[in-house]
Amino acid sequence: MINSKVPLLLAIFIYIFFYWVRWEQGGWELKTHLLKGLRDNLDSKIAEILPSPQAQLLSGIVLGQNKELPGQLRLALRDTSTLHIVVASGQNLSMVAGFFLFFSGLIKRKTALILSFLSIVFYTLLTGAEVPILRAAIMVSAGFLAQALGREKDSIWIVIGVGALMLLINPVWITSLSFQLSFLATLGVVGVSPMLMSKFAKIPKFIRGDLSVSLAAQVLVLPVIAQNFHQISLVALPANLLVLWTIPFIMIGGAILLVLTFISPTLAVIMGFLLNIILTYFIYIVNFFAGFNWAWVYIGEQVWLVWIGYYLLVAGVLKFIYDLKGR
Repeated sequence: MINSKVPLLLAIFIYIFFYWVRWEQGGWELKTHLLKGLRDNLDSKIAEILPSPQAQLLSGIVLGQNKELPGQLRLALRDTSTLHIVVASGQNLSMVAGFFLFFSGLIKRKTALILSFLSIVFYTLLTGAEVPILRAAIMVSAGFLAQALGREKDSIWIVIGVGALMLLINPVWITSLSFQLSFLATLGVVGVSPMLMSKFAKIPKFIRGDLSVSLAAQVLVLPVIAQNFHQISLVALPANLLVLWTIPFIMIGGAILLVLTFISPTLAVIMGFLLNIILTYFIYIVNFFAGFNWAWVYIGEQVWLVWIGYYLLVAGVLKFIYDLKGR
């Protein structure tokens, strides 16, 4: 009888071989930058309705525009490990799609899934379908498709598989900070957070969801952030927990605002007023936690073996949680 591990080891060996070949070939770099003129126009409309830095935050989250934030706010976002939230990212994409799934108990699950996929497509086009968002959209769609087909348990492997296939398109993406953060955050939101939610059953549902997403994403992206920014935020979990719930409302409200600018300037101003309240709250929370002297600690350069050990430990803990869930 053939050992069941032999096919898996053979598949890994074949993948590594093709990955090396693609690396030598240099890969294929996609170039997409759709609707640039329209996005610049929408960006200017946001600036007319909202003050600074709320306008820059909304433009970054909804349109993926690389707006220059005030220095103090940017440092606060970095120190609270929330900087990745204010740009178009896989985590934001996952949260908006998951926002509609959250209401699957109130509306038909099929309808919720359709709305989730439509939100992914709309958001991808709104941000110009640039490579980072396009990659995230594919991974998030694959993860939610697994859930739609009743294969929730396979979500982690499906996201990993899609990420691996992307690296065959362009192996150099593995060195991209954007790809690393997007892949790990998506893996955390789609694959890991449902496992954590099952362990937080006694916590109110509206808190349980954000706590699971925050913890899953932060645990997986921690090595990448530490290695690139040489610091670890000690307030990342509470800061993210208190601001993540605003992201779906900011993104959906931002999209409504942009539509209203073409329909009714008055209604657009009203929507802008509501968004300004949420964005101001976001800024206040970030500045509050960044104000602590112990908000972050310096982390020096680490050898890659340290982070491999870290992820092996995380994998072991997740397997333990998964086994408990199955009992």
